[in-house]
Amino acid sequence: MVRLRASTDYAELKREVRAAGCYAYAPWRSVVSLPLHLTCAAALFWASSRADTWVAIPLFVLASLVFYRLGWLMHDAAHGGTFRSRRANRFFAALTAGLLGEFVSGWRHGHDRHHAAPNVRGVDGDQAERWDAERRFSHAWIAAPNLLLLSRFRGRYLPKSLLLLGLRDGFYCHRFHRERFVRELCLVACGFSLQVAGFALLFGPWAVPLFLAHTCIGMLYLNTVFAGNHYDLESFTEAEASTLTFAELQIRTCRNYTGGAWARFVFGGLENQLEHHLFPDLPRHQLRRAAPIVRAFCERRGLPYVQEPFSTAIAKAIRFHVDVPAPEVVPE
Repeated sequence: MVRLRASTDYAELKREVRAAGCYAYAPWRSVVSLPLHLTCAAALFWASSRADTWVAIPLFVLASLVFYRLGWLMHDAAHGGTFRSRRANRFFAALTAGLLGEFVSGWRHGHDRHHAAPNVRGVDGDQAERWDAERRFSHAWIAAPNLLLLSRFRGRYLPKSLLLLGLRDGFYCHRFHRERFVRELCLVACGFSLQVAGFALLFGPWAVPLFLAHTCIGMLYLNTVFAGNHYDLESFTEAEASTLTFAELQIRTCRNYTGGAWARFVFGGLENQLEHHLFPDLPRHQLRRAAPIVRAFCERRGLPYVQEPFSTAIAKAIRFHVDVPAPEVVPE
């Protein structure tokens, strides 16, 4: 793992954030949000199953998006940002992960590496395809569907799906956290069984293809939000990263999204990705409160505090994967 330089600046920043009350937890938000999202998603799926096709499709997509907002609840609890109790956070993270069909221990194995070394080539395993030399395209309109809809695995292109992500994280769980594998496998099996049974009840013979589409919609949603936060920003070798402090590395490899209440709902806290990366265990609803403190810290240290509209950020992430044509050499 990358060894970053120690810094008293970060410790002072964290004390300032804590003194501002940003570590005030509100677990009721997540506890209420879980059944509320499940109920809303179920109602939308039910409405989709009974509507005409031109109405059913957008209802189905909306239902999947609402359902996969559970990913933000899992993300918060897995980082320890929902409850004061570590045990309660682990339980809630495992519960929400199981409902999603995800192995939370396997997910954390990769995600913790990302937080420890964002955009460090060869270490950051979250979407390492951004540095894949073969994932470069001639035009943005070709790059966009390839990056957002397809994964490249051992030379083959597969649809991006949370089902496949769950299989990957199941492998990580079995390899690195084997003592938790059986328990998490049971939760995942229950989660997938409930989803497939619900789809079979509502959509009959279309259940399986619609379930697969549902997992692709979820991956498109969550992965696209993440891509705009990181893909095209600075990247480092391990040696280069080791010359930076923890705060410098996080700030130089993240960006925030602009927007009000709508952005907070859609992006699940990652509109304040800078603050989240600096303080992963900070409750999601407190990230905005910490933002002015972090911005002032960046100004004092001459560090970039990048904040852009999501549309701008994702366009830059896509352009990052477009080959720049070599300059034409004009013979003298």
